[in-house]
Amino acid sequence: MRAQDEEALLHAMADAVQAAVRRADPQDFGRTHGMGADGTPTKVVDDLAERELLKLLEAHGNPWNMLSEEIGFVDNGSSRLLVADPIDGTRNICRGIPFYCIALALGSKTLDDVDVGLVRNLCSGDTFFARKGKGATLNGKPLQCPPFDSVDTVVATTLGKEARPEALSLVTQRYNVRSLGAAALEMCLVANGGLDFYYYGPRKLRVVDIAASTLIVREAGGFVMDIDGTDHLRMNLSLVPRTNLIAANSKEAMDILKVIR
Repeated sequence: MRAQDEEALLHAMADAVQAAVRRADPQDFGRTHGMGADGTPTKVVDDLAERELLKLLEAHGNPWNMLSEEIGFVDNGSSRLLVADPIDGTRNICRGIPFYCIALALGSKTLDDVDVGLVRNLCSGDTFFARKGKGATLNGKPLQCPPFDSVDTVVATTLGKEARPEALSLVTQRYNVRSLGAAALEMCLVANGGLDFYYYGPRKLRVVDIAASTLIVREAGGFVMDIDGTDHLRMNLSLVPRTNLIAANSKEAMDILKVIR
């Protein structure tokens, strides 16, 4: 499939999921619909979004294999793999909190070889896209991480029962702290300047959560690594490996993270 056709199909998938979510009854979103391949309960809204992706894949002749947190791995006999999080921020959408997205990436075997990524904010419609070596865009316009804001620094991290002590230390410092609940979208906010850095401490993130947004941040000039400072998150494209993560817009932000991690 040509590069422009790949991009068009990813946009069509995001369009289909966004339309399906808007048509559906929000009161049904939080009902449990069995167990996902990742071992967590599947909500109605997750199943709804995933079925839209499967329908479009079939309509286009199943050009890619697919890895998704609900259905797991779907083998269509392709060397190309669609890594999909149909709804990132499930708890948010089920609770009526308007911060959730769809995240789609294309690769083959590992996170390092992912070469196309798309994240769509399903509330605003804002679409982040990147192709490896070609830069990143937001709604079709070039996207570049802005300079680090040392005066009005805004960070996101995981708070609550799974927070690491290092993350909690951010709350007591001079930074403006958010905990938003959708990793792929929070990482994209690093790319467009909404956040200066993002710190996810628990080792719970899967490749479906971060494959697209990792490429987007890096292509926008930012940095993504685990909290031990490993440059490349060496994860196979499967539901088994888990990681923690930091994403930053600049080396200045990375210096702050070196102190707290």
